[in-house]
Amino acid sequence: MFTQLRRKAIYFHIYQYFIILLFISMGFYSCDNTSTEAVIPTSSTVSSNNEEDDLEQPEILPLAIDSSDLVVLPLDTGGVHKAFTLGATPAVFGHYIYTPSGYTDSGAEYPLLVFLHGWDPSGYTGSDFSELNELQQGVTPPGLISEGKWNPSFPFIVASPRLKSYDYWRPQDVHSFINYLIQEYQVNTSRIYITGLSLGGGGAWYYVGVMGTENYAAAIVPISARGEPSIVTNLSKVPIWAFHGDSDTTVPHNENFGSVPLVSAINARNPEVKAKITVFNNTGHDAWSRVYSDNFTKRTQGDPFTVSIYDWLLQYKKENLNEDN
Repeated sequence: MFTQLRRKAIYFHIYQYFIILLFISMGFYSCDNTSTEAVIPTSSTVSSNNEEDDLEQPEILPLAIDSSDLVVLPLDTGGVHKAFTLGATPAVFGHYIYTPSGYTDSGAEYPLLVFLHGWDPSGYTGSDFSELNELQQGVTPPGLISEGKWNPSFPFIVASPRLKSYDYWRPQDVHSFINYLIQEYQVNTSRIYITGLSLGGGGAWYYVGVMGTENYAAAIVPISARGEPSIVTNLSKVPIWAFHGDSDTTVPHNENFGSVPLVSAINARNPEVKAKITVFNNTGHDAWSRVYSDNFTKRTQGDPFTVSIYDWLLQYKKENLNEDN
């Protein structure tokens, strides 16, 4: 009996020693910031609160992000979200601007995410703070920031403009706004990304589709929006991940150059980066709450939504794309 107990004790100490070595090796690995490639795991193991969503789907490989210009950025522990009314700056729009906690006017350059809002029947002007404050409502990048829920893998400057009146996002105005941001802030011009919902998703489609080679976008994420045949050629030159709901009656996903036929037309041109399309099952016009909050679901058509759009965007840099494609 004594021999058996002693043998068990020896095995237990060996097990403890193995565990300690494992944690030490993990610590050394996590402290090594010399790598220029960050491997971001997918969220394919994240389960939904809805049991019906937990269906089988293909395993998705981790994203490999060239982080050589990202690892130098300080950890964002909560930055400043500031409103500028229309006319308070030279910008063509009133807007919110979020700068991460480590941001300085003369420091490192940050990726820029431009968020374009959707339509509101009351109209938009951005001429006073009450109108701008509406940008902080809902599950959107500025909404998540205002609620303290903004935590992408790497820090972004986030710009949320407001339309001067109910109209549409004119590509030239969006371009002018980005020019203003580049002049005023430490923007990494190879990492400018655009996303938008509904009317704003159309703004993302048309900004790239109309501006062509002049556009700044390294990649875009349009949600619940449509386009048209005339913008397909230019859209085939920029990485795109589109989202839509299959029950959207406001902007049908499969009609009138909604997301599905538009992505099909883009991919028919054999782009360097194939456009992605995720259609959520049993979902109406609001597909964005799921996307912006990383509320992953397995009940999708096309590319399954298993990775943060913010990580997906960071895979792409403007300088890495073949402009001759």
